[in-house]
Amino acid sequence: MNREELSERGKRILNLIVNHHIKTGEPIGSNALVKSYELPWSSATVRTTMADLMNEGYLSQPHVSAGRIPSEKGFRFYIDSLLYPQMLSEKKRGVIRRRYERIEGTLDEVMHETSKMLSDISRCAGLVMLPRARLMNIKSTELIKLGGKKVLFIIVFEGGLTEKTLIRMNREAPDDMLKMLSRYLNELAIGLTLDQLRVIVLDRLKSEKRLYHELVLNFLRFSREIYEQKIQTDIYIKGQTSILENSKWTPPERLRKLLKAFEEKSVLVDILDKAMKGEGTRVFVGSEIGIMEGYSLVTAPYGGGRKLGTLGVLGPIRMDYSKIIPLVDYTARVLSEIIAGGE
Repeated sequence: MNREELSERGKRILNLIVNHHIKTGEPIGSNALVKSYELPWSSATVRTTMADLMNEGYLSQPHVSAGRIPSEKGFRFYIDSLLYPQMLSEKKRGVIRRRYERIEGTLDEVMHETSKMLSDISRCAGLVMLPRARLMNIKSTELIKLGGKKVLFIIVFEGGLTEKTLIRMNREAPDDMLKMLSRYLNELAIGLTLDQLRVIVLDRLKSEKRLYHELVLNFLRFSREIYEQKIQTDIYIKGQTSILENSKWTPPERLRKLLKAFEEKSVLVDILDKAMKGEGTRVFVGSEIGIMEGYSLVTAPYGGGRKLGTLGVLGPIRMDYSKIIPLVDYTARVLSEIIAGGE
């Protein structure tokens, strides 16, 4: 019994069991299923179909005397073939836009509010990766002399994201030369990505005087560091308490793994990074991408065609996908508009 071979009765029964489990968190047996949903089949017929679904891995039985609950495979089939996500209500769309409108700050604050908003609405954990700087358009650059042989190099990206580094020169840079080079770099950089600027700088400044050459080498070092950075901490997570409150049926060992993932963050960053490579809103169920058994992650890239980063909702595998999928999708689209508007 694979996806193509599931009978209409099998699909309907699986759909009911998944929805029952999402609402209650409890297993259900054939008798209760027939009575609760007024099915046109006998309990014996439903019991046989449930046994077939269990044999094929779509259902599991938490205890010998208990009814059935969906397995990871059952949830996967439900999401791919049976689920019809709801439209996000006008009220919730208004709430999201108003919360963004109240933010008067940096991109960092926008990301913080995004993770909190996803958590508040979903009652799960909201996750947002800061955009990768090397993929963002540059708004401005500046070289600031700090005294002696020290120069501060600042790059401001769209949305207000800022990267800076201290350059230690072999000899002191004359003020007028530094100002001239600062203006030159700024004129070159506006509207480009860091990768594009690197190529232009290499081409246009490679034959300049030694002092310029030294500054360029430092710029290239700095841009390479940004390119190669793993962004181990640039992820916002809000709602850890909410997800724990929704995990009362979760075995202690799974909770320990979840708490460890929240603490270390690197696992979640890697997963969100992988999710960014796909198209549109995606759902990862349990252990299929290394989340952990019993949990799911709904993700969407933001930034339009450039895919600057990823946001998502992490929660119990029995989360209400019909509501959370449109929430994640809409939030990603609004965040993309905000970043584009800040260019």
